[in-house]
Amino acid sequence: MNISVLASGSKGNCVYIEGTSGALIIDAGRSAREILGTKDRKGRLFEAGGNRDLIEGILITHEHGDHVKGLGPLGNALKVSAYGTSGTLDVTNRMIQTKKNFTFQSVHPGDPFSIGDFTVTAFSVSHDATDPVGYLIEEGGLRICYCTDTGVVTSGMMEMIKKSDGVILESNHCPQMLKDGPYPAFLKRRIASSRGHLSNEDAGMVLAEISRSIHCAILAHLSEENNEPGLAIRKAHEALGLAADDVDLFAASSIDTKTRPPHRKPKQQCRRQCLDDCWKITISL
Repeated sequence: MNISVLASGSKGNCVYIEGTSGALIIDAGRSAREILGTKDRKGRLFEAGGNRDLIEGILITHEHGDHVKGLGPLGNALKVSAYGTSGTLDVTNRMIQTKKNFTFQSVHPGDPFSIGDFTVTAFSVSHDATDPVGYLIEEGGLRICYCTDTGVVTSGMMEMIKKSDGVILESNHCPQMLKDGPYPAFLKRRIASSRGHLSNEDAGMVLAEISRSIHCAILAHLSEENNEPGLAIRKAHEALGLAADDVDLFAASSIDTKTRPPHRKPKQQCRRQCLDDCWKITISL
């Protein structure tokens, strides 16, 4: 199973997961042109080594614009179903401005469903959206868990995360940077609330609990203003402890990559900067 983060952060989120015979997209927070490309420009999916013809479905976590603003054109271009909770899909449907030439499929947290050879289970998360979820995705005996946009990790969420061989986990902000940063007080409270976003320390506590069972950890949804890829990696590396050398650790960030590039610590190697953009890095599970 190969994972490519095509976009991550408040400007848009999109992840490509490729199995042995098919592929899935999680969220569509960037334009179809950016993801799939045009006649004159290659898209991020192509640069990531992905294949649009393999994509069998689009999983939607919730209806915020940085996760669904590109869904209409992307779904029309791929002609595959979009999956999400009924609450998420109801709101998203009203947001789509173009004629929709693809179908919506409603999912229920805790109930597994199939897309090609993938088995997918949605689970509820804690975010200020209608009915947000994360996803546990299984294919070929491997499991990847996608868990972002949540203010807390509940025991039920941990049960799902613990089933995975790899995790795409929110590491949104450094609490001190958030406190000292330029955001207005109400927005700081929202981000730090139980229905906001996970901090680096929150992500670290999750990783510490699953450190002996995972092979890769992708830190996602990093804040442009209140985090740094290197800082997120350092906190995660510390949390993994003695297991750090066995985990492929990557901070996927779409932020100002010329001055603050994404970071990666491959298995059994010291930390190093990666100068490429995040969507050009593929993690194999």
